[in-house]
Amino acid sequence: MRHTTLFLLTYLLPAFAAAQSPTLVQHATCPDSRNTGNQQSNTPVYTCPLPEPTQAGNTIIVGVKAYNTGSFSVSDDKSNSYGSPKVSVVDNNSAYVAIYVATNVAAGTRIISFNETNVNALFAEVTVSEFYNTTAVDVSHCNGWNSGSSATITAGSLTPTVSGDLIWQYAVNTGAGGSSPNSVSSFTVGSQPAVAWQLLGTSLHDGNAVQAGVYNTTTAITPSFTSGSSEDWTSCAVALKPGSAGAAPSSAFRIIHMLHEQVVAGASSTVTIEFPSSGNLIVNSDASGATPISSITSVPANTWSSTGAMAGSEANTAGSQIYYAANATPSNSLMLTVNLSGTVHDSTMMMYDITGAAVSPFDVDSCPSGAYSNASCGGNQTSEAFSFTTCSSCLTPSGVSGGSELILGTHQWNWGTATAVATTPSGGLFDAATYTGNSVNGPEYVDQNGGWFHLYTSATTPITYTYTMSLSQAEGWWGGRVAAFKSGGSISQQPAPPTQLKAVVN
Repeated sequence: MRHTTLFLLTYLLPAFAAAQSPTLVQHATCPDSRNTGNQQSNTPVYTCPLPEPTQAGNTIIVGVKAYNTGSFSVSDDKSNSYGSPKVSVVDNNSAYVAIYVATNVAAGTRIISFNETNVNALFAEVTVSEFYNTTAVDVSHCNGWNSGSSATITAGSLTPTVSGDLIWQYAVNTGAGGSSPNSVSSFTVGSQPAVAWQLLGTSLHDGNAVQAGVYNTTTAITPSFTSGSSEDWTSCAVALKPGSAGAAPSSAFRIIHMLHEQVVAGASSTVTIEFPSSGNLIVNSDASGATPISSITSVPANTWSSTGAMAGSEANTAGSQIYYAANATPSNSLMLTVNLSGTVHDSTMMMYDITGAAVSPFDVDSCPSGAYSNASCGGNQTSEAFSFTTCSSCLTPSGVSGGSELILGTHQWNWGTATAVATTPSGGLFDAATYTGNSVNGPEYVDQNGGWFHLYTSATTPITYTYTMSLSQAEGWWGGRVAAFKSGGSISQQPAPPTQLKAVVN
């Protein structure tokens, strides 16, 4: 009993000491919409899902950008209040850049909506974080692009009123005026005193990033970080006061970061992705016009493996592939080199950073050979319906003693847009972003109008998966797959005390 008491004191005291330090739960970086296709709506809505449902009482921070026409607002699927932006600017390229904040949010919040009032508010993008132990906004500032290019990204000066504020800085490259991808080579966190910055999300293709840190003084600070290439930057930052609010996630096995990284047709066959990560399983779930991934390398070095050959075919312009790094070495500046073979078609590489996975996590894939002879890998869907079953009892998880499995699915088709998980499987979470400012028929820039999902299950029964589609039509040729990854089990998962800006494993 004495040893148990000493252990608990030793373990819990650091947690109590850090109880009011703002702490990251999860982050999502969704893709730029560009201006492709005919708009579905005169008042477009962009939806960006968080990786997981939120905890009650936590804070959601949303960074948005669009070329300024009309007015804007942010809402979500649990009716939390965002109100007016906490800070915003319209820069010299007419880009509207803003940060919205909702505190004390309802449990289970997941789908964030960026609402526009004009179809000409083009090139929209959304990035979202969830934190606990944050309360009201303290101070904020924007630094709109003025003239010239720089590798330094600054949001202007902030003077917090209390020590321990969370500073969240959002930056976008608007120099190209939205006319072409605003790509950059890399991002590096800032080095200001009294704050340990961490990158939360980066998109090298779209040229945007978020860094955050807990600032342990009330001295004025100019939040800044750098890009590997000189660009025209617009950046905004908010400082949120610390306080005991909300809760850490209850699950040890979960997704911490998601990145929707775009690859455009005709791009280089070598794709560079920067993916801040802290979990032990990293996954690239790709849906494309059928461009095979031949290999992946990374710095830090990890062993990247494929769950199976590309599902689909280039002739039918729809395919999918999943690569993963097991027992991964994560990094706040993890750099991937994704090598493609054949003609480079449009694609979205959905990156997942997962904590609590087994050392050897891969279980089974629904179409390891990628052959159309397996109906779960693809085919020609000629019937019209508002739902589309891509996987009918196509995968049976092996199960984990005392744990669960994460089922990931990725699918691409010639026509139509997936908007949600249908009734099967129960508990499935839809991961694709959607945008009614683009055409209903894909592929389009916002996740190729394709379908991604994830599901946690401890069952060992066959999986069936159905997408809800935006309209009743035949999807045509499609390619897709479902893969299962194992948790580390219940015995190996020990809670860790909260730390600043690191997702807490419980």
